[in-house]
Amino acid sequence: MFPSSYRRLLYAPLTREIHSFIRTKSAGLPEGFKFFPEFLSLSEQRTLLSAALSKLDSAESKQARKRRKDFLANHPQEHRATEDLFLPDACYNFQEGHYDGVIRHYREMHLSSWPEDQNPGLSFILARLQGLYPTSNIQTHILHLSSVGEILGHVDNVEASGTWILGISLGAARVLRMESTSNPEDSFEVLLPSGSVYLQMQVQDSVRYDYNHSVLKAGHFHGCEIKAGQRVSIMIRDRKEIPTFNS
Repeated sequence: MFPSSYRRLLYAPLTREIHSFIRTKSAGLPEGFKFFPEFLSLSEQRTLLSAALSKLDSAESKQARKRRKDFLANHPQEHRATEDLFLPDACYNFQEGHYDGVIRHYREMHLSSWPEDQNPGLSFILARLQGLYPTSNIQTHILHLSSVGEILGHVDNVEASGTWILGISLGAARVLRMESTSNPEDSFEVLLPSGSVYLQMQVQDSVRYDYNHSVLKAGHFHGCEIKAGQRVSIMIRDRKEIPTFNS
């Protein structure tokens, strides 16, 4: 199904550093899940987040754009950290709930293209990410969670999704919880810091569709408090192949 380079990636052992981002009841992660905790540099995070927020902002109402403009006029941004790129929750038109009830306090869009000509360095970042794609026919979804936003446990719709998904996290750290739909003892959690990337692939263990996944609002991880905060996730999926029938 996947090139030999990706089969090697699937079976690569976890490093000691990666283990500090993982909490699991078993010996390790399922074969179809790979995690890169520090894939993007700080400058790359800022470039990608700026582009994602700009795309989301452009789709909102004139009233929302005016709120942000007025806020920025009175609150100059120093941009000391990636999180500084986010404005207060009230500056955005967050939706209370998704049509399927899974996502709360969010805004989103499906992206057809990135504004590479308007963001120096963006093309290089996208090329680095493309190096992780198992296949090239992809679709991109941007999801912005508010400070109180969350994603409840669910399994992706098999009819609408392909064999893999790549998740890029930008902004506040959140915990990704994965729970097997068939074995309550088979679960794990991953701390997703800004700049991290994870890859779920449909292989023998079917981590892609046999696990409920959720993104928690806040909590504790290895004794550290994870505070709620805004985050943008960029979800890249392969397009589901539609079978063709010869007449």
